[in-house]
Amino acid sequence: FTMANVSGGSPRLWVHCFAAYLLTGIVVRELLIEYEAFNAIRHRYLLSREPHLRSVLVTNIPRHLRAPGKIDNYFRHVYPNAVKSVTMCQNLIHLESLIKQRTLMLSVIEREVLLLCRSEKRKLFQYSQIESCTSDLLSCGCLKDLGVIDHTQ
Repeated sequence: FTMANVSGGSPRLWVHCFAAYLLTGIVVRELLIEYEAFNAIRHRYLLSREPHLRSVLVTNIPRHLRAPGKIDNYFRHVYPNAVKSVTMCQNLIHLESLIKQRTLMLSVIEREVLLLCRSEKRKLFQYSQIESCTSDLLSCGCLKDLGVIDHTQ
C-alpha cells in the first residue's frame, strides 16, 4: 500500500494522519517513562557516597606545589570544607633532584673523557713524530756514522 493508491480528498488520508500522531504520542510517552526510571537510578547512584564519585585527578601541578602538604593547603584554601584528603601519586621533587645529579655527573664524565681523548691523541701524535724521525735517521745512516747504533744491529 502506498499513498499513490489513495485518491485526493479521500477520508483515508485522515486515518494516516491520525495514525502518525498516535504513534508519535506513544513513543513520546514511553520515552518519558524511561527517562523517569533512568533519572531515579542515576540519583540513587550519585547519592551512594562511593569514593570514586568524589575523586578528582589533577595534572600539570606547578613545581612549587609538588609536595603533598603544599597541594593539600592550596586545595583547602581554594575549596574550604570540601577537601577530604589529598594523595600524591608520584613525588616528583625527589626524582627531579636525582635527574639533576645525574645530568651533572654525565657532564663531568663527558669532560673527563674529552680530556683523556685529547691527551691520548697528543701522545699518539708525539710517538708518531718520534718514530718518523727515527726511521728517517736510520734510513739516511746518520746514527751509524755518529756511533749511536751498533753496526751489528
